[in-house]
Amino acid sequence: MSFSSDDFLSPIAARRRPRGTARFRAGYDARLAHAAGVTVYESFEAAEPQWRAFEGQAVGTAFQSFDWLSAWHRHVGAGLGVAPAIAVVARQGEPLMLAPLGIDRYFGLRRVAWMGGRLADYKGPLVAADYAARLGEGGFPTLWRHIRRALPRHDLVMLDSQPVALGAPSAPLANPFAALKGAPAPDAAYVFDLPSTFEEFSQRYRPETRRIDRSKFRKLEAMGDVTFRFAERADEMVAMTDEILGRKAAQLAAQGISSIFGEENYRAAWLDLAALPEERRLLEVAELRLDGEFLSGSIGHLWNGRSTLMVHTYDATKLPRLSPGRLHLLKLLQSSIERGIEVYDLSVGYLPYKESFCNAPMEMRNSVTGASLAGVPAAAAIRTGLAAKRFVKNDRRLMALVQKLRARLA
Repeated sequence: MSFSSDDFLSPIAARRRPRGTARFRAGYDARLAHAAGVTVYESFEAAEPQWRAFEGQAVGTAFQSFDWLSAWHRHVGAGLGVAPAIAVVARQGEPLMLAPLGIDRYFGLRRVAWMGGRLADYKGPLVAADYAARLGEGGFPTLWRHIRRALPRHDLVMLDSQPVALGAPSAPLANPFAALKGAPAPDAAYVFDLPSTFEEFSQRYRPETRRIDRSKFRKLEAMGDVTFRFAERADEMVAMTDEILGRKAAQLAAQGISSIFGEENYRAAWLDLAALPEERRLLEVAELRLDGEFLSGSIGHLWNGRSTLMVHTYDATKLPRLSPGRLHLLKLLQSSIERGIEVYDLSVGYLPYKESFCNAPMEMRNSVTGASLAGVPAAAAIRTGLAAKRFVKNDRRLMALVQKLRARLA
């Protein structure tokens, strides 16, 4: 059973909470949080043993794994001044939840946010599969108050890019943080369950589309030696990752879109992930070539039965009529099904091809709240900006105009 701080105090005593020095108040809040089973770690090293032990059985995504976020913090977060504030919640000595939060400066305000930045498409916690039954009295709102008390002083809480559900679409587990007061994010996510055979999966799109795909495969194979392969050795993984990131950066730059793929600190984080030892490997890097010439490449990750596509690029000058990018994606899906992977994730953001595979995108949520006099108006301004961005992204005509403007500026 969990308790809020007011459960320990009579109504009169609640009005007489300690008002001494900031240090005394911080200690008081820390004791209340500790009583509720909340521990906040201020470094990755301190949290690592519990984090690694928990993530193997927790529900969440690879973006919340220790290796993923420690690589991000080492190369990106630390340089941005992000101080880890990793909240671990336990009940009867067993882990219930891990929230990889960080605190940084945001326009002069102390901000609490999920760690991962632009290297994490999804942000949120890792949770035990039975966390809802074990939360106890007061549920998640009470637990969140305890977590907030345990965190260092802050002005703003900005929790963005949160999926409404964790786990497989066929067995979703509600993300408790997505239920906090907030609004839909500008983009949705495209996640779907995979059937047992590729033939069954192909029935999801029209017969004419299936015929065209088969015809394109045959035409491509008639032109020469077609190879589709995953990187296997660590050196292959690093080299292929580096090439694909460079190609993707150039592809987006030609469209007038700035991206993380050309930034050296993010590139270093990607390459660290590519170099992980086989027993901790997260990335899946693949390429499609014709007679040794690059046609298409992808970087994804595989974690707890879920394959996520994060980077996909192709050479637009080579065989555009044969759609090598789509053929590459079909190969990825076929390989995932043949290996018994249960969930495929095309990640966040609308693209027309995603709707042909997933007709029920998952909502993402943002929650932005003020935690001080300075933080309240800042939170209101941020919410207004996010609402405007969502309005533009959800109006196809407006978004097309934005894309045309980007291309002209490029």
